[in-house]
Amino acid sequence: MSVTDSERLPVADGAKRRRGTALQHAIFDAVFDLINEIGYARLTMERVALAAGTSKAVLYRRWPDKEALVLDALRESLPTIPEVSVHGNLRDDLLAVLEVVRSAFAMTKGTAFHLVAAEAGGDCRALANERVFAPAHDAILATMRRAAERGETRPELVTDLVADIGTALLRSRAIDGEIPPETLVTAIVDDVLLPLLSSAR
Repeated sequence: MSVTDSERLPVADGAKRRRGTALQHAIFDAVFDLINEIGYARLTMERVALAAGTSKAVLYRRWPDKEALVLDALRESLPTIPEVSVHGNLRDDLLAVLEVVRSAFAMTKGTAFHLVAAEAGGDCRALANERVFAPAHDAILATMRRAAERGETRPELVTDLVADIGTALLRSRAIDGEIPPETLVTAIVDDVLLPLLSSAR
């Protein structure tokens, strides 16, 4: 749901007015900043309007309540898990998928992603699963199957449980309000997944 170009921010005299995409970005940034600062439960349309430099009337013309606003902010911000990369080796494929998952936390400013997924109810949780976690699970599982076909891992290690380890570790770091760094993705792959998947093959 986009903000039309005709809707402008009522900012102070002399300040540059934003509209359209710039307005929408300001609103969504305010949503994630506030969730980081005060949590989802205390988020209100009034606080979002104040933080974005706009009015509640502008928000209510687009979204009926904060749940719809947060859902739309997530929908516009979450990345899409790409098709399984074919690098010819397990390490590079795992790195590629988990980096996209990591970017989901970065694009929603760290704790916002976890807080919304945990507190905002079924719709936001379902969207996060649909856009990020379920596709990541499928991509990692496919990557492990290809690795088993190449002899890089044993077929019995290609399980749903193992496929969820990387994303679970990334999510656990976000609980502490931290955007997982790129180095964490590398550590998960090199120190956890590869030793596990290459064990006693």
